[in-house]
Amino acid sequence: MALPKDFHLMIRLKVYEDGRLVAAPEADQAVARGYAGWTPKGAWIDGRRITIMTEKARYAVGEEVRVVHFVESDREGDALHTMGPKEVRGEVVDGVPRGAPFPPGDDPLGIEHMVYDGPAIPAPYFDCNLEITSYRFDEPGTHTIVWRMDALVSNTLRLEVEP
Repeated sequence: MALPKDFHLMIRLKVYEDGRLVAAPEADQAVARGYAGWTPKGAWIDGRRITIMTEKARYAVGEEVRVVHFVESDREGDALHTMGPKEVRGEVVDGVPRGAPFPPGDDPLGIEHMVYDGPAIPAPYFDCNLEITSYRFDEPGTHTIVWRMDALVSNTLRLEVEP
């Protein structure tokens, strides 16, 4: 799928802060704007892919790691629900599921598991208005993060955490 030429201007990540919806920090916006050039992305599976990104690949012990999530589809009949942030389900950190699991059999682009009252944009399109997840690692070494939604599996982030 070719991203729109003005893709970087379309990024408007939101987060909840004290119960209010506000613009995500500029560092997160910058990560998302870099999506077009990000490698590796998740694999295309049946016209869809999911990808996760972080600001950098090296962190200090205890430093916050913020994960930005992207969904793309060029599958005919798909619609992307672009208002958010939407809950991220199915993230795995160092082999351990974190947060809510992705419901088996649910449509990864569906809204069965959430309340949603916003636009649905027909594919081909992208969606990055998902929660920005956050982790801290207490041990130095290589740590991994992957996002799994049914058959869709993101790229694996391999982060080096240094003392």
